[in-house]
Amino acid sequence: MNSVKEAVTWSGPAIFGLFTVGGVESRLAAQEFAQAGMRPDEVHAYRMSAGPGGGRAEAAVWEYDLTFRDTDLVFAPYLRECLRRASAHAQGIAWLAFEGSFHFDHLFTDDIAGHVYGYCVIGGDPVVTWDHTVLAGDAWKQEIRTVRGVLDRTFPADGAR
Repeated sequence: MNSVKEAVTWSGPAIFGLFTVGGVESRLAAQEFAQAGMRPDEVHAYRMSAGPGGGRAEAAVWEYDLTFRDTDLVFAPYLRECLRRASAHAQGIAWLAFEGSFHFDHLFTDDIAGHVYGYCVIGGDPVVTWDHTVLAGDAWKQEIRTVRGVLDRTFPADGAR
């Protein structure tokens, strides 16, 4: 697989995992994902819990699974708008990642950088890439490290204060 689009449609429909970490407890409503003239066929939201001592101070983490049955759509502009809206709502960071890549101890680390294919820090420009070659490169790892720096400054790991 050379493209992210191929990876997110491997099981038939396009399924995007969008995550947020921020200071806002509430989740986005499903209708908030109607962006750029597109609307997912299904939206499922899950509050992520790290368990005792494994989270981030004062941070709420949500996962949203966005499903589209029509896989011929142009997704990148839509996903950029979703990232912008989600990071603003969360008052933090939003990112796109492949299923199975989420773990509180590995947010924006080198070992999962290749599984993160988009991100937006509140107030910044959203970034989305469809190219696995980009995801495997050192420049992408550096971008993800920069996001990790924002995470660590804004929402330190429990016990790091």
